[in-house]
Amino acid sequence: MELNINSLASSTSSLSNSDRLGNISQQIASGQRINQASDDPAGIQVSIELTRDINQNEVGLRNVMDGTSVTQIAQGGIAQITDSVQQLRELSLQASNGTLNSSDRQSLQNQADALLEGIKDSIGQTSFNGQSLLSEEGDISIQAGDSSADINTPDLMSSLEDAGLFSLELGSGDALDALDDSLDLLNNSAGSFAAAEKQLDSMSRNLMESSENSAEARSRISDTDMAQAISEQSRELIKQEVAITMQAQANAGRADVLALLGH
Repeated sequence: MELNINSLASSTSSLSNSDRLGNISQQIASGQRINQASDDPAGIQVSIELTRDINQNEVGLRNVMDGTSVTQIAQGGIAQITDSVQQLRELSLQASNGTLNSSDRQSLQNQADALLEGIKDSIGQTSFNGQSLLSEEGDISIQAGDSSADINTPDLMSSLEDAGLFSLELGSGDALDALDDSLDLLNNSAGSFAAAEKQLDSMSRNLMESSENSAEARSRISDTDMAQAISEQSRELIKQEVAITMQAQANAGRADVLALLGH
């Protein structure tokens, strides 16, 4: 009876060793320390939460990149408009010269009118994904993870109209004032978009840093420590070989006893 009890204990130990060896082999093959909830219930829960945070940050980062594109497109449009207004200012100064005749001034006014039409086109065409950036006053909300930022969009068409730009007559007494006021409006709008871009850049760095930290934390929880796993695998293989050898010896001993009893 003792031999049967020892054999049962040996078989139980062998099964436990085999299960442990199977788990270690799976960890090495998959590279994951946690392959099922029973491996580490608390650890897998933390890993799931970290994965959620990483995915959220990745979506937030894409949103921020879109927001950055919005600010850069808007600033590019404003830069083109500003360049045209500067040209208008030069034409206005030129038109104020007393040596010009009416024909000369009309030629300059025609150039100015063409520039003004180009400004209107630039305002109307500056957009992102079909959304106007310079002709509608409002806010574009950028969702970045748990935080958000707003990009303020101006109505430059109305603002420049109010400044007198689109009724500009070169050489008139208020032409330079209208042009200087228009330049101030454009500078303020460009500054607003630049500030939004700077804020988004800061948010982008924070999101990337957060994702890296979360990924490292998840790796420490979920990834297999290969050196440790291989060492444990070797140890379990040795234990398995020892158990097999001991079982073989026990079986041989029992056979010898049965042979003696048979005699």
